[in-house]
Amino acid sequence: MTRPRPADRGAMGRGDAEASPETEPKERRSSAVDTLGSEGTRTAAVPPTGNRPAGAPRVSVVVFCSRNEDRPLEVLTELRRWLAASGLDHEVVIAFDADRAAFAGLVERQAEGAGSRPRLVVLSARQGQLATIRAGVAASTGRFVVTLPAFPQVDLSAIGSVLERLEQGADYVVGYRASRRVSAFNWLVSGLFRRMVRLASGRDFGDIACGAHGMRPEVLKAIPVYGDHQLFLPILAEREGFSVVETPLEEHKTAPPLRVFSPGIYLARALSLFTLAFLIRFTQKPLRPFGALGAVLFVVGSLVAVVLAWQRVFQGRGLADRPMLLLALLLITTGIQVIVLGLLGELLIYLHSRDQMQYRVRERTGVTRDGSG
Repeated sequence: MTRPRPADRGAMGRGDAEASPETEPKERRSSAVDTLGSEGTRTAAVPPTGNRPAGAPRVSVVVFCSRNEDRPLEVLTELRRWLAASGLDHEVVIAFDADRAAFAGLVERQAEGAGSRPRLVVLSARQGQLATIRAGVAASTGRFVVTLPAFPQVDLSAIGSVLERLEQGADYVVGYRASRRVSAFNWLVSGLFRRMVRLASGRDFGDIACGAHGMRPEVLKAIPVYGDHQLFLPILAEREGFSVVETPLEEHKTAPPLRVFSPGIYLARALSLFTLAFLIRFTQKPLRPFGALGAVLFVVGSLVAVVLAWQRVFQGRGLADRPMLLLALLLITTGIQVIVLGLLGELLIYLHSRDQMQYRVRERTGVTRDGSG
């Protein structure tokens, strides 16, 4: 299936005024288009960037603080200094997962003393990194969003680099640490994880684990919710047809060269990537994986049964004490069940196909029969 085009972002998001079909032959991009995922999954309408509130800042810096981000005060202090020196029209949003709610009070007291108050968002229950980021982006009002983890990971000049790529037309920007200092253990884990991401998504990201990302706010509204980690966002955005690019960033001078997580975190991410790869490839074609697996099981079981039947008929060997007979029957019945499972999936997709569209419109040109744009 041809990769879909990104959803309508809205020409007014570029600062243009409204125009009638008589004054502009090229049709304006819709202000709110009911789009559907490339695999038929319905997603929310995508409003243009220009529909942000009046007086919206140029960029919203969303700092997310979840399970492994535990230095928000340090990041906020440095961020405040950098933004003041840069002169960017901005706002700061700090989102906390429920198990990091204690930091919210500390950040608020520090902000009162500094004279600037960031917007704080605290989740009511622990929901993971991705939900924390989504909550922060939902509370933002900027034309563009840059996300940063609540620990020193990249130099804050990353904000300018990511913002530049967004203004050049990218929908989603993934930062990668070009001068990263890593231990041998992290180098091994990162290389393995990078290969897994390439197998799952078909895209070789240089440093998808980097928390410095940038996006247009409507992108996050259009992609389906999956997983609990930020690394799934660019994969899902590219799957939906949005423009995903990478940009090199400088690593923070105090970033630790060694970061070790619990084995459960590594296992959970590996399983999530496996599931994501399945969803990307086979959401609309469930019979392909299930049918292939079921056919292999059925054929192997049938071959074993044929051999046993040959031995019984032509060699006179009994079958009553042959465990291979049970294995053949098990393989045949399991193969049939797996194929039927794939057929049921195809049936469900067919029954809901009338409510699904498998394309995403980027732009329409020309004039309709009634003369409108």
